[in-house]
Amino acid sequence: MHLTRAQLSWICYDMANAAFALIVRTVYAPLFFKDYSAAGMNPTLATSIWGYVSAGAGLAAGLLAPWLGSIADANAGRKRFLAAFLGIGVAATLALCFTGRGDAGLMLIFYFTALVAYMGSNSFYDALLPDIASRGSSDKLSSLSYAWGYVGGVIPFLVCLGVSLLLKDAVTAAIRFAFVAAAAWWIALAIPMFRFVKERKRKEVRRASALDGFRKLWRTASEIRQHRDAALFLVAYFLYIDGVGTILMMAAPISVDIGIPQGWLLLTILALQFLAFPFTILYGALAKQYGARKMLYAAIGVYILIAVLVGLIPLFDTPGAKRALFLTAAFLIGTSQGGIQSLSRSFFTRLIPAGQAAEFFGFYNIFGKFTTILGPLLVGLAGWLFGYSEIGIALLGIPFLLGGFLLGKVRLPAERKGTAHG
Repeated sequence: MHLTRAQLSWICYDMANAAFALIVRTVYAPLFFKDYSAAGMNPTLATSIWGYVSAGAGLAAGLLAPWLGSIADANAGRKRFLAAFLGIGVAATLALCFTGRGDAGLMLIFYFTALVAYMGSNSFYDALLPDIASRGSSDKLSSLSYAWGYVGGVIPFLVCLGVSLLLKDAVTAAIRFAFVAAAAWWIALAIPMFRFVKERKRKEVRRASALDGFRKLWRTASEIRQHRDAALFLVAYFLYIDGVGTILMMAAPISVDIGIPQGWLLLTILALQFLAFPFTILYGALAKQYGARKMLYAAIGVYILIAVLVGLIPLFDTPGAKRALFLTAAFLIGTSQGGIQSLSRSFFTRLIPAGQAAEFFGFYNIFGKFTTILGPLLVGLAGWLFGYSEIGIALLGIPFLLGGFLLGKVRLPAERKGTAHG
């Protein structure tokens, strides 16, 4: 597949924000919170609080994204809004460096802000996909961007891992370095997208105010309800992608709870990035042959198995058995996390009416790229009620099943015409 300069630049942003997703959200922020910011707090309680804050950030980003998306579509301003969220995210990430031991509240405020900004930026980034790819090439381009996103996350993560090994007696200094590295990488690799990706001109562009945004948001919500298949897909997507994001987001806190050494965790996450790259490309290739829907079914099945494996962890007393279940689940995550995200994005692209990408992707990102709401609440409540956060992960099997069922009810435009199968 020949890629244009705009498409390469668009992919570059996936490599940029992957640094925040991997270094901050997945690895170092949870460890920093549990071992330093929340020092002395009950570990299960700390995991529950982390889940609640993550859920709140997902909800906040989800409420903001469609409203801002409606303004961005009216003003042809997707890149401007993306830049604003990028700036806020980078600033909040750097602010994490200035929190001290016991500053759990302050650390959570900065993390909440950075996470909302990261999630919000993704809605405008995803909304640029229809501007640079035809519907026929969107599956492959979306898969490529996720695959290269893993590479983009690995490069700065390797540097941070090396610094962690050098500063093993100064863990907090190493983590602060990781926050700075993630912020710098995020903003540096975003530059090509702002230079070379052009928003498609709309026939009519007019200035829209915040009030206009609310009005247009209401009209978009009403219109989505009229687009039966887009609405149905969003519900299905919410049910399964929320679980995908929750499993990855809560992996580090749960690993601390079950006694996984930090070194093991860092190496496991590094290995997952190398595993995810070829499997994400494989999902894209298989989707071209068998259809995106069938490959989404396969990925959902893998995640149901992951939820079951994590849910079994409390039943075993030996550290070896717990680690074996955790590492098996981690391997399965590496095989499917990129595929389920990339194919969902390209599948939804086919359901969007022309000229409304930012609005529709705003709703998409209510449940979008790791916009986690329901899952962290389940994990937090399970930890509070049962004393085991892993039970909350097991319960995610139910929404995974429901999401897969509803996905089967979605009809693509070509299917409605009787010319293709999804």
